[in-house]
Amino acid sequence: MPYFIGLTGFMGSGKGEISKVLSARGYKYISLSDIVREEATRRGLSHAREHLQNVGNDLRQQFGAGVLGIRVREAIERAPASDWVIDGIRNPAEWEELQGLPGFQMVAVTAQPSVIVERLMMRGREGAVLTREEILERLLRESGVGEQPDGQQVRRCVDRADFLIINEGTLDELHRKFEHFLRLLSGSDRPTFHEVFMEIAYTWAKRATCLRRKVGAVIAKDSQQLTAGYNGAPRGVPHCAEMGGCLREKLGIPSGQRHEICRGTHAEQNAITQAAKLGIPIEGSTLYCNTFPCVICTKMILNAGIQTVVYDSDYDDPLSKEILGQQDVLKLVRYEGKKFRV
Repeated sequence: MPYFIGLTGFMGSGKGEISKVLSARGYKYISLSDIVREEATRRGLSHAREHLQNVGNDLRQQFGAGVLGIRVREAIERAPASDWVIDGIRNPAEWEELQGLPGFQMVAVTAQPSVIVERLMMRGREGAVLTREEILERLLRESGVGEQPDGQQVRRCVDRADFLIINEGTLDELHRKFEHFLRLLSGSDRPTFHEVFMEIAYTWAKRATCLRRKVGAVIAKDSQQLTAGYNGAPRGVPHCAEMGGCLREKLGIPSGQRHEICRGTHAEQNAITQAAKLGIPIEGSTLYCNTFPCVICTKMILNAGIQTVVYDSDYDDPLSKEILGQQDVLKLVRYEGKKFRV
């Protein structure tokens, strides 16, 4: 059966390098941007990124958010059987349409904005070198800031990826990370311990009773799981659903604020208190969680002597990030590898 690998990520993140790797392996290349370029040419517009973004958004508004995914999928289905790399996925509706290809897998490639800015300023692809402000503005637009739901929504696409690569190192490192994905796909490689423990964290999240967000956490050391936890009401206390809904929702408290006004205990807190209850030492351990820790969890993690936190998705808690930026005893690692969902 042929492989269908989609690519998503911000400009300058390294998708082009992965396309080269797959093309060298005999994959046929197709990009959603090719359809946009053809339309821009038909309209007499240049292929400047801003023009292409506007044309792509216009096509989505006219024919639906998934129009580019539909056209690419239909083009592949008309072609002779082959392995395909599909570049330029920028809206979740496109991803949904491409799910119609059997065994479709989407790889997200990303990097910190500061890394992308330096990379693009050195590259100078579009004639005159872009300023930092111009690049950051375009990155915000790609991520979905100021865009309609049927427009550029790369951040939401990254959240839906089957595999995540953080490309902030050398080309050799990028190739090595992608080779791991290909070997997982073919069954010739084992998952890393990071992938194993993050999958367990997501599995525990399925037990969560929080009505807002399902979170799971695992504490491990020396490649062995020690304890785990998920978010929900404390032992013996009715769950929020039994109490008529989320207290925070009723009071209109935004995410990332006033954590003390909540009936639930966070996954990280439950994993730590479980260790205390059972007498399991967790100093020097690694905590895996499918989200960034809030400020209360952060303080508990620091005082418990946990050495590393591996987190998947971000969480908007400015005070937590401020405190973590002021210390040097805890290492924070953004998870990358095979992705999981609750």
